[in-house]
Order: sequence, then structure tokens, then C-alpha cells
Amino acid sequence: MNAWALGGVSLSFEDWLYRKSEQNAHSEIMAFLLVVLSVNLLLGGLVVTVLTVGQQTMLPFLVVQSSGASSVLGLILTVAGFCLLCLGFILVVYYDKERSWYLGEIDRATQLKNRKVKIKAAHDVLEELVDGKKNE
Repeated sequence: MNAWALGGVSLSFEDWLYRKSEQNAHSEIMAFLLVVLSVNLLLGGLVVTVLTVGQQTMLPFLVVQSSGASSVLGLILTVAGFCLLCLGFILVVYYDKERSWYLGEIDRATQLKNRKVKIKAAHDVLEELVDGKKNE
């Protein structure tokens, strides 16, 4: 992103990480909603299939006697629900992994920023050694 697209404000690396983690959190929520939708489709397809067949069997799609439009609708809903359910689970895991990586990078960036490291120059080290010898 350039500064013009953000309203003339340039982002620091830490701000960019926060934005990306928020974006991945939103994507994770949307993937979870996809899982909820797919469960509804899957159950709706199974209910339509069981109601059109009229009996509960272990494999309701293999019944040859019922090949009407409602059984095809049940099959389509069930297959679409199952495929979307698999895709939703994969996306939830993917976005959660990415968000946890961004949060880890934010923690590492704040630890580096908060760490107080005093770098001693050679002159300071020599003065400490000389002062230590004078005190002895």
C-alpha cells in the first residue's frame, strides 16, 4: 500500500502487522460463518433426501426407486454442504495460523522495542576498568 491510498499516512511495520492480524481475524470469522452455512446445507440436503425417500437407510443416495427432482435437490445440497464444510475448516485453520504468526511478530517487535539495551563504547569500558583498579 502506498501512502496515498492510506490518506497520506505512512504505516510503521508494527501498524501494518496490527492491520494484517485484524484482517486475518475478520477472514477467520467469515470462514467460520462459511462452516455454519455448510452445516445448514448439509443437514438440509440430508433432511430432503430422507423425506423424499420415505425411509431411513444408511446410504439414502443409493436408492434406485426415487429419482425425482427432490432427490436430486437433496443430493446437490448434501454434496455442496459437504464440500463447503471441508473448505470452511481448511480456511479457518489457515487464517488462524496466519493471525497467530502476525501476533507473534507483533510480540517480538514490541519486545525488541521495550528492551533497554545499553551499548557501551570502548571508552566507557576502559573507564570502568580504570575506576575499578583505583578503588582496589
